[in-house]
Amino acid sequence: MGIRACAIALVIVIASSATSRDAAADEWVFYRPPVDAPVVDGFRPPASPYGSGNRGLTYDLDPSTPVRASAPGEVVFAGSVAGTLHVTALHADGLRTSYSFLESIDVRRGSRVAAGDVVGRAGAGFHFGVRDGDTYLDPAMLFGVVEVRVRLVPHDEASPPTDAGLMRERIALTEVVREKGLLRRAVDWGIDTAERQVERSLGVLDLLVDIHPPSALHDAFATLQHGLRQECTDADVPAPERPGEGHVAVLVAGYGSTSDDAAVDDVDTASLGYDDRVLRYSYAGGRVAGGAPTTDALAVIPASEYDPSDTFGDLRAEGAALADLVEVAASAEPGRPIDLVAHSQGGIVTRLALVELERRGRLDLVGTVVTIGTPHRGVDLGSGALLLGSGGHALLEPLTLVTDGGVDSQATSVAQMAETSELVLELWRDGVPEGVDLRTIGATGDLVVTGDKTSVDGHPAAMVGLFGPQAHDALPGHADTTRELALALDGRPPGCRGVGAQIADAFVPEAISFGQDAVVGPVSLLFAL
Repeated sequence: MGIRACAIALVIVIASSATSRDAAADEWVFYRPPVDAPVVDGFRPPASPYGSGNRGLTYDLDPSTPVRASAPGEVVFAGSVAGTLHVTALHADGLRTSYSFLESIDVRRGSRVAAGDVVGRAGAGFHFGVRDGDTYLDPAMLFGVVEVRVRLVPHDEASPPTDAGLMRERIALTEVVREKGLLRRAVDWGIDTAERQVERSLGVLDLLVDIHPPSALHDAFATLQHGLRQECTDADVPAPERPGEGHVAVLVAGYGSTSDDAAVDDVDTASLGYDDRVLRYSYAGGRVAGGAPTTDALAVIPASEYDPSDTFGDLRAEGAALADLVEVAASAEPGRPIDLVAHSQGGIVTRLALVELERRGRLDLVGTVVTIGTPHRGVDLGSGALLLGSGGHALLEPLTLVTDGGVDSQATSVAQMAETSELVLELWRDGVPEGVDLRTIGATGDLVVTGDKTSVDGHPAAMVGLFGPQAHDALPGHADTTRELALALDGRPPGCRGVGAQIADAFVPEAISFGQDAVVGPVSLLFAL
């Protein structure tokens, strides 16, 4: 069967299986190659999700060659994945075209492009891909087709870019990076990438006035805008006194913690009014013995000790176990709301516990939920470890200095917390169960979980002005965090922050994240060679 016939058959299959929306069935989408250059590696779909292959077309062309939009559409991703630059456009037929391993980007997320518009300049190994949903197609099947009917796209698939959509694009592009970028680059290309990142950082003032700022800068402006509009509690308003009185607090520690040592133990439960109704979740099951004061009723709950390796397992299983503890605590103290206060990875475990409690019909047991320094949008260095495989240990080694405990780059929990993981995408797509009172707290200068990763759409977000290597573990016990916890428990908005602090809250985390991406790319290449 010829290319034209294959393409027509493909379009018929796509159109017949799509869900209808308000799209005109008599429109047409025409595709053309993004560059005028020979293909050196054609489409070779991998036999398995992580197998070798080529999810598109790789071209032989000179660096800096203009790369043009294959068809009209909307840019849904424009930025860095593991230190390499990519653009993705969504078209009227529901297909997505991706332009990978670029030297520079000339568009921004949310902008419209016409066929032939320059989206960027090609770097070494330029790659062009086409996706229908999460499935990569052979781009050559679309070239040379005279008429391609518009696919009737589900409304949520053709909606403007969202955070969940951004996560989906990162996941899809990561597969291209893993497959092509990390295995077929030379060391000098990696060094060039690092130099380019430095040049872009030094040129930040120019970027501020650029009508096409990069994705990270666009996101920082969006964060600043949201922070300025968010309802807040004035700094001169006294913190509520003992807002947790009569409630039960369940503390959930983070990655690398132990039953004897966890940053979440620094939460000032006494001033919050919990008195002796405090439990800490054990990653080995039940509660942690000792430490937090408990009533006689809570003391009968089975206790177990755990070490850092117990925090490296499947977070879904931990979420179910935490849901068990919530139910047991509610039975021991009937009628008392169970407040969940979680740090770092513990916030992901808590999110999964809420999903499980909703499934069991027991969300009514939960009072206020507060996550502190939680990677709701994934962890930059975790993404690098996921891409590197066994080589990721060296990339994560610095985390031993700024987290509760040891680091294992092969841990299931590390992969699940990466920016591009299925779990992170799932949590963003599904959101928080309806009716849950969730508050998030992040630190402006957190080097482990950057502040831009700690918020959840639709829920109040507070920021604390902590900076440096110890900010992540210092956050739970900081006085400003205690105030934010008190405001959350009392149902009040987060504390107000000055314009200068809000500018730092928006741009410092993006700068840290950007710098980590700049490290991940070249380091990944060194380990992949």
